[in-house]
Formats: sequence, structure tokens, C-alpha cells
Amino acid sequence: MAQRGLIFFCTVSFFLFSAICYVYAAQEAPVSLDYPSFEGDFYASGKVFFPPSSVKSERNIIVGLTDTSSEIPSKITILSKWPNGSIQSANIIFAANSASKKKYVVIFGEDVLRKKSFTQPAVLPTVSFSTAGAPKTVEEIDLNVGQINVRVDKSPDLFYYWHIVPVMILIGIAYYRSQRLNKDR
Repeated sequence: MAQRGLIFFCTVSFFLFSAICYVYAAQEAPVSLDYPSFEGDFYASGKVFFPPSSVKSERNIIVGLTDTSSEIPSKITILSKWPNGSIQSANIIFAANSASKKKYVVIFGEDVLRKKSFTQPAVLPTVSFSTAGAPKTVEEIDLNVGQINVRVDKSPDLFYYWHIVPVMILIGIAYYRSQRLNKDR
């Protein structure tokens, strides 16, 4: 009887330990990138989505090379969070070169710690990427143009009813003609 209890305890402990290791282990998402036709440096930019509770901070996300797993400097901007506070989506930018076509991977998880980052990107062309077979996002251009004021007037204006004037004229002409025809009879 004690042996059965020990086997049950070991089995439950194994599955619990496996689940904890799976939740806190690093996960990888391969980067799908179409290299540009020009030669030289460029930025790869893409929106990456994460499962709930897998990433607590942008420090738990790195971009690395697939073959050597060495970290690439990257800029990560948090876009949205899950209700529990973990990261749902982030925009990731990293430098690449079209002469050396390497394969990249996004590595994330509780045991990942990013060491290489940059804050101000240089002026380089940008190519979008996607991860784990997701469709590529539309390339975006963010221009800081300052403040734009938009006025929405909900009150009716005379110009809003411009079509009523010709309709009233036509109705008036039809009425006048009908009255004139009635007089002639």
C-alpha cells in the first residue's frame, strides 16, 4: 500500500515538475524574413505576439542567430499586455545585413535575460518580418508631425441641406404649372 502511494506521489510530482519547467523554459519563434535586393545593412522590424504569462518584461525577449544562439542587439517596444500583466505583443527591431543572409530566432521566457539593446536606431531601410509562420504585418511609417486639431460640428448647417433648395424650386414650379393649367380649363 505504501508503495502505491509512493508511485502516485512520484508520478504527480513528475507531471507537476514538467509543467513548471515548460511554463518557465525558454521558447523560440523562428523569424521569417525576405532579404531586400540591395546590398548592405537594414533593419528588420516586426510585431511579435506572446502566449499569456510567458513574458513578464521586455528583458525576457532576445533576438538570436539560429545556428549559434548568439544574441543580436535589438530594440523592443511593448504594444499590449494581457490582463495578468504579462506581455501580449511587442514590436521588435534588429539590424541585419543582406550580404550575409543569416537565420534569426526570437527567444522568450522567464529564464531569458536580454543583454544587448539599442534605443536610437540609425537611418536605415526597414524590412518587415514575421515569426512562427504568422503572416507579415503591413509595413508602417510613423511620422511625428505634431498636433492635429479636428473639429466635428454636430449642429445642422444650412449648407448641409443644400439639396432641399432645388427640390423646393421644382415642387414650386410643378405647383405653379398645375394651378395655371386649372385656370386655363
